[in-house]
Amino acid sequence: MQEVIQVNVFEKNENPNKEFELESLINTAGGKSVAKISQVISKVNPAYYIGSGKVSEIEDIAKKLDVKTVVFDVELSASQLRNLEEKMKLHVVDWTTLILDIFAQRANTKEAKLKIKLAQLKYQLPRINKWFAYLSRQSGGIGTRGPGETMLETDKRAIVRDIRSLEEKLKDLEKTKSVNRKSRDKILNISLLGYTNAGKSTILNNMLKIFGKEKYVYSDDLLFATLDTSTRRLDFSNTKVTLTDTVGFIDNLSKELNDSFLTTLEEIKFSDMLLVVIDSSYDIETQLKTIDKALDDIDVGNKKILYVFNKIDKIENDTLLLGYKRKEEKIYISAKNQDDIIKLKEKIVDVIKDDYIKVKMKIPYEDGKVLDYIMTNYDIDNKDYDESSSILEFDISKKDYNKYERYIEKN
Repeated sequence: MQEVIQVNVFEKNENPNKEFELESLINTAGGKSVAKISQVISKVNPAYYIGSGKVSEIEDIAKKLDVKTVVFDVELSASQLRNLEEKMKLHVVDWTTLILDIFAQRANTKEAKLKIKLAQLKYQLPRINKWFAYLSRQSGGIGTRGPGETMLETDKRAIVRDIRSLEEKLKDLEKTKSVNRKSRDKILNISLLGYTNAGKSTILNNMLKIFGKEKYVYSDDLLFATLDTSTRRLDFSNTKVTLTDTVGFIDNLSKELNDSFLTTLEEIKFSDMLLVVIDSSYDIETQLKTIDKALDDIDVGNKKILYVFNKIDKIENDTLLLGYKRKEEKIYISAKNQDDIIKLKEKIVDVIKDDYIKVKMKIPYEDGKVLDYIMTNYDIDNKDYDESSSILEFDISKKDYNKYERYIEKN
């Protein structure tokens, strides 16, 4: 593993858990933090972001430990990166570059790879502009014209061209996904969302173990263990559902990265229900605020939401946990506990059926596909027959009530 020095920059009263988050990201990227430097700042140093004394301290530690790379938990400007590398003679990686590196490692599908490449290019483009402006200011135009200027302008045009090309490819992929969604239209769609490493993939895999037949999704105790949206079918008795695992949330994303991240969550717009998974052992308030904001930004509409407070086996005092009041339904589980997974399944079914309507439906024998759909997807309370039809009594969803209203007998 590559040894690095991690640098945490804190504003006054900022969450101290940032230190552990950066260390986890470094581990996920294949590195090992051998020294931790931190500084509380009230004002950003335009040259180095941190103070010059702290820069010298990092330089000394790097020499003693023979470390060649420094990782910051903030986004650095092009000039700050250049100044730090020239001063310390070390490779400097900022927060956004680190996350992009992990994204590039973890993306497996064509769509994920395209989205990561697009995020990288959008991150590079303004930095080229800043770099060119920096050179112009420093040298008054001398040495920035001619071939150098031409190369920068050529690079900018190439990046803009690549961005447009990637956006077109992603639009084409979205059309294919739209067709796939229509094929699942008759099945209830549930999306898992929450912070990275909150346990979403573990929940999905353990659900598959008990209620599904499809292959498992990749799961590991790492941030961004996977960037790919995975959808699996589950059978909750007569309630057929698909469960979709989405990319995990993380704090302090640049605008480019945040926009890219939100596009990966677009799938949840087409879900019937959301399972918001919270890591009960880590800064619950921040998780809830970040997720709620993302849901507002995406505009998911009036969906059913179940808050799943996971990892309760890792907390000693659940008093604070129980104090988080949400208007939506909530449940407390450990995703590694089979009984809790069964409890979660039952809670999901309760939430799904909360607004179901009791009906008596008369389906003519010639409409066999409708009868098959109802029998497959609903628990039938009473079944009878006459000379022309099957007569069923059961609870039906509002969506299907409107769709099959012509078969419903009204009193």
